[in-house]
Amino acid sequence: MRSAVGGSVAAMAYSEPRTTIDIDVMINVDHGRLELLVDEIASWNVYIDSVETIDEFLRPNRMPINVVDGISGVKADLYMAYTSGLDAMAMTRRRRLPLYEQPYTEAWFLSPEDVILYKLDYYRQSQGVSTKHPKDIGKMLRVVGDQLDLDYLDTWSQAIGISTIWQAVWREHSNASKP
Repeated sequence: MRSAVGGSVAAMAYSEPRTTIDIDVMINVDHGRLELLVDEIASWNVYIDSVETIDEFLRPNRMPINVVDGISGVKADLYMAYTSGLDAMAMTRRRRLPLYEQPYTEAWFLSPEDVILYKLDYYRQSQGVSTKHPKDIGKMLRVVGDQLDLDYLDTWSQAIGISTIWQAVWREHSNASKP
C-alpha cells in the first residue's frame, strides 16, 4: 500500500499552520489488501467504515473512508487513489516530510502542486462556497510559489477542468507579489 497526506495538513507542510479537524490521506491499495487495512485499523478500537460500505457507497463516488477515534475526536478521511490520471501521477510525485516534531515522525505528502490541484478541484465542486481551499492555496503560493512546477500545474489544471480557476489564482498571486 502507498499513501500520501493531502488536504489542509499537506498545505500546512508547505505554508503555515491553521486549525483543521481531520487529516486527509490518499491511499493506493488493491481490494484484497483493503480488507486487511480495514481490519488493522478496526483493531485500534476506532471506527472505520466497513469494506461492504466502502464497496457499495464510497469508492465509486469518490467519498472518503471514515476513520474516527470517538474518545479523542481525531478523524481521518482515506481517499482511494485511482490507478490512472491525476491520482496516479500524484502518487509518483509524493515527498517524505516531517509530520511531527515530538516525537519526530515523517510521512509521505502530496507535492505542493498536487495539493493545489486537489484544493482547486474541491473548491470548484463546492461551487465557490468553501473558502478554506483558496486561503490554503494563497498561503502556499506566498511560501513556495516560486518553487512550483508551473507547466505541471497548467497541464493538469486543463486535464481536470480547473484551468480558468488556476489561472485566476496564479494571476492574483503574481499581481500581489509584485513590488
